[in-house]
Amino acid sequence: MLVWREPRLSVALSHSDYMEKPKTMSQVKSGLRLVGLILTGFVVTGMFFGGVMRLCFLGVVDRSSWSGRHVALVALVFLMVSIPIMFVPMNRWLKVMAGFLGLAVLNALISLGTGHVLANPTMPISRPYALSLILFFAAAAVLTGLMKSRKLNVVDRILVMAFLFSLGILISYQGQRELTKSAPLNSTYFILMGIALGCLLIAWGYGRLQRRWRHIFVRA
Repeated sequence: MLVWREPRLSVALSHSDYMEKPKTMSQVKSGLRLVGLILTGFVVTGMFFGGVMRLCFLGVVDRSSWSGRHVALVALVFLMVSIPIMFVPMNRWLKVMAGFLGLAVLNALISLGTGHVLANPTMPISRPYALSLILFFAAAAVLTGLMKSRKLNVVDRILVMAFLFSLGILISYQGQRELTKSAPLNSTYFILMGIALGCLLIAWGYGRLQRRWRHIFVRA
């Protein structure tokens, strides 16, 4: 009896190891796939905002390089590649965008308390500017969070892309201003903020109106 138990035990162990290998390989593949998606997301997002910034502010680009001399063409290529990639799977990454907007609120809160930019302690930031960022990103995070629970239609996707486009222009505009973090805020700054938030607000209202119409038609 003892002679036969050892082979059975070894067979059971080898069978268990065999069953664990596919599971481990599946976990490794899932991890690599996640890393690939994250890296792709950063690259596509960088192409989108880079294209927006270059297209809207052609005059501040260094013309000494080939990309500088053909900045409009490079910007259009960046946008033509990035927009379709962002447009189609928007339901998946909208939750991620809401999280990043929440982190932006936290960043602005810390900057408000410290009086300087979180990533650059030597750059001061005025309280009105920090407060405007807190209100802007908080409102954007709330509106995005309300949208992420439903399936987005074409109108929603267009409005979200319009929000991101406006956000890119806003970031670029503030970046071009001298001493932007401590300079007085002007009307252009608030207009760009209003346009960006207006896109999300229209998308949220459109979704609520659609659900109400659907409810009315079902009851009828």
